[in-house]
Amino acid sequence: MLLKDVFDDNKKFLLLAFALLIVSLVIVYSLNSGLYSPINPIPTKKSSYTEPREFLVEGVDYMITVKTVYGDIDIDLYEQTAPRNVNSFLFLISERYYEGLTFHKVIKDFVLQAGDHKGDGTGDPGYIILKENLNAEFKDYSVGMANASQFFIVLPNSDKQLFNGEFTLIGEVISGFAVADSIAKVETDRDYKPFNDVVINSIQITE
Repeated sequence: MLLKDVFDDNKKFLLLAFALLIVSLVIVYSLNSGLYSPINPIPTKKSSYTEPREFLVEGVDYMITVKTVYGDIDIDLYEQTAPRNVNSFLFLISERYYEGLTFHKVIKDFVLQAGDHKGDGTGDPGYIILKENLNAEFKDYSVGMANASQFFIVLPNSDKQLFNGEFTLIGEVISGFAVADSIAKVETDRDYKPFNDVVINSIQITE
């Protein structure tokens, strides 16, 4: 009887140990494969939303870094004068909306434009944002917003009157001018779409 009891106890212990091993292996596999991430889960990227959530925090100054295949472009945002448009921009950035998108329009001595998930200039995030601060004047390397998600960088030698009063001024480039100038020199087709995609790897927000 004693030997049988010992054997039964050992059998139970081995079964419990085996079960714990299986559970541990499943957890490790899930973590490594991205099936389960208890901390800071990656948001699901979508191409259409009904409206942007509130992102701006009062008193916070926002800057972004647009990371492209050509290098980084730092942009200071005008959250005070264009809060609705900047809020929408930051919301989409937080949703990783721009990752993998391209500068779909590059016009030398005029503008660099990006942020269209369709890639043909007709895309939007699924909602509309009213224009703001239309009395502001654009200048070299100013950043404007179009179609609620598409943003553009005004290049030197451009006619700024084509932007003034027509588009919302949301910021200005403060670093990475050489990167913008390099993108402006790429070869494009008749529709000003670069032959070789100028991809946005990511956009980072700095407060």
